[in-house]
Amino acid sequence: MLAAIVLDCRHAAPQARFWAAALGWQIRPYDDAEIARLAGLGRTPETDASVAVDSPDGSVTFWCTEVPEPKSVKNRMHLDLRASDPGALIELGARVVAEQDGWTTYLDPEGNEFDVLRG
Repeated sequence: MLAAIVLDCRHAAPQARFWAAALGWQIRPYDDAEIARLAGLGRTPETDASVAVDSPDGSVTFWCTEVPEPKSVKNRMHLDLRASDPGALIELGARVVAEQDGWTTYLDPEGNEFDVLRG
């Protein structure tokens, strides 16, 4: 059973906000203990190096986790989404890179590919 999807990224918090909105999921709330742990590392929720985005039922977590190296090639795996308002993805920072019969390929704010299916 799938428990988590992990996206390596340069800046975890902004990527998590993008994907939470794109998926219609929620960033996991920070409790006092987690805020204190981050403070001990010199971080805040805005600079957290690994941010959890939880599915509505809590069964799957989409992690945005910072890595030092930049993305350099096409993704080996990508998500296919259904979106009631694909234009909202552009407002969130996505950009269209290709139109296909049945789907549109986008890049998220850090250049990771994903598709939005039509119909």
